[in-house]
Amino acid sequence: MGQRHAPAEEAELDICRRFQVEAAMLDMIAALRAKGLDQAEIALTLADAAEDYVLRLAQKSADSDDMLFYQ
Repeated sequence: MGQRHAPAEEAELDICRRFQVEAAMLDMIAALRAKGLDQAEIALTLADAAEDYVLRLAQKSADSDDMLFYQ
């Protein structure tokens, strides 16, 4: 079972995780810019990819909920 943290610790962990994701994204953007891709193209593609990812997660969650319902 996972370790439980105090609310302040949870908030700090969330900030750290968000920073890690944002840092990775900025690294990826820098690498794509170095390959000559346009900033607007990168931004729009990232926005589309993020939306697709959220929709896939939502569908996965809905499918899991359906499986629980039918058991």
